[in-house]
Amino acid sequence: MSKTSISMRYTQQFGEALRAERKRQGLTQAQLALRAGLSRQKLIQLEQGKPGVALAAYAAGLHALDLALTIKPAEVRLDEYPQLKRLTWNRPGAVTLAERDALALYERHWDAIDADGMTTHERTLLQRLIDKYGQGILHV
Repeated sequence: MSKTSISMRYTQQFGEALRAERKRQGLTQAQLALRAGLSRQKLIQLEQGKPGVALAAYAAGLHALDLALTIKPAEVRLDEYPQLKRLTWNRPGAVTLAERDALALYERHWDAIDADGMTTHERTLLQRLIDKYGQGILHV
């Protein structure tokens, strides 16, 4: 995945989250723009996740909505990956798992994985994790 498409994905997620919170608080775009010290057009671009919007505009939007930015590791939703979910039997109630931890579980418990029964979706995840965190190598 290219750096441009990655940044677009994140700015779109950021914009969607800000829009959802604005609506949850019952604010119009004009009201939030005024609170944030932004033009309505800039706020629209921010909510659309336009990658050219300055980080300062996102920060102003967060502040105006009384939100704090939290950075956390990329996560995997366990319900989407049956083989991985089986490996988390000792984590009752777990819904997500950090990507690095997911790869570590696959590697540590590879003998318990039914590789032939793995869905295409899960194979794609595993390959992405191997490429991203394992330098292209599954250490089993």
